[in-house]
Order: sequence, then C-alpha cells, then structure tokens
Amino acid sequence: MVPREQVSTKQSAGQMAPAVVPPAVLPGTPSSFPIPSDELIALAQKVFKTNSGVEQPELLADDFRFEFPVVSLAKKDFVKAVSGFNLKQAFPNMESHPYDWRVDKYEPNRVWFTVRNTATHTGPLTFFGATYKPTGKVVLGAPECLSYTFNEEGKVTSFTGGYIMDRRVGNTNKLGAMFGILSAIGAPVPSPGSPTFFVRLAVNAVRSFISGVFEFVFGSGKKQN
Repeated sequence: MVPREQVSTKQSAGQMAPAVVPPAVLPGTPSSFPIPSDELIALAQKVFKTNSGVEQPELLADDFRFEFPVVSLAKKDFVKAVSGFNLKQAFPNMESHPYDWRVDKYEPNRVWFTVRNTATHTGPLTFFGATYKPTGKVVLGAPECLSYTFNEEGKVTSFTGGYIMDRRVGNTNKLGAMFGILSAIGAPVPSPGSPTFFVRLAVNAVRSFISGVFEFVFGSGKKQN
C-alpha cells in the first residue's frame, strides 16, 4: 500500500487544476520598467524633498493624480491647493521622518515608503472658518503608508497616502495626513468609529464633509463618487 503522504495530488480525470490568480495591480502597470530600483527610490526621495512636487511641478506628469482616502485631485489642483496652505506657520518643527523606501514587487514603477508625522502647534492655524491659537500640543502621527507611481520618463503619475498602518500608535485619533494632524490639536474632524462618524456615514455625508473641509482649507477639491 502506498503511504498516504505519497499519494499523487494531481487532479483526477476530467478535473482541471484551478488557475493561479495574480495579485491585483494598478491599471496600466507595466510588466517591466526601465528605471532600476535604486534609481527609482532615489528619484522618489527627491520628489519627497520638493513637498511631493509642489515646489517643482515639472517632476509631476501632466496626468498626475493625488489620490488619498477621500480626496482626489489633478496636478493643477494639487499644486494650487498645497501651495496655498503653509503648515510651517502653525507647526514650524513639523517632520515626516520618512523611511523604509521600497519598490513594489508587483508594480515595478511604484515606490512605497512610511512616514510618522511629528509637530508642535506653536503658531496660529486657520481652519474651517476658525483660527486656532497655538495650543502647544504635540502631534504624534501613526505610521502611514505613502507611494509614488512613475512613468518611463521618471515623472510622478500618482501620489497616494493617508493610510494608517496601526491606529494604536500616536494621538491622531486613527486618522492620517492632514486630518490626523488637525485631530491631534483638537480641530473638529470626525473620528472613525465615533458616534459622529457613524451618524454622518448613515446619512451618506462623511465624504461630503471631509471633502468640504479640504476644499475650504486648500481652496480646491474633488469629491469621489
């Protein structure tokens, strides 16, 4: 008798083995990319130092997209929005502490990295119709995952971020990016899981609210459908 562990695992006659399902990737992702990984990472770090292309828009492709959890912006709107809002006035010691830069295994034109935002609220901040005087509060952001996607010319086609990797870390109330920073100083941003958040979700108003806040602060916004 053949031991059980030696029995063939082949499918019986008439049956077909299930096909291997490949991981999902961003539409248009190339199977190979001409820019080597180390050069692509260096390019991503260069973009990051220019405030993600805001200070050097030529680093962004014409079809560039800013894609965060709620807000989506085209290149022109993104550059205009971020250029018009100076966080350094309210948080002069703001740092992102970027690390763990890596090229995606399945998307050779995408670089991922992690940030942990820190700052101290020592200057006035105008937000949602009100000016918040310096609170002296320290912002301790949770680790967030961000990415830049590039075309073959080395220009950024998309910038993603705001995705919390561990909501237990920091004091940004489970929120990332700008909303996490505002939450840490006491600005009225609905927290995921809070009664306010679920009420707004129930009336399908969460996206409209946050997009409206972004539009007020930055002067431009596009609501996702």
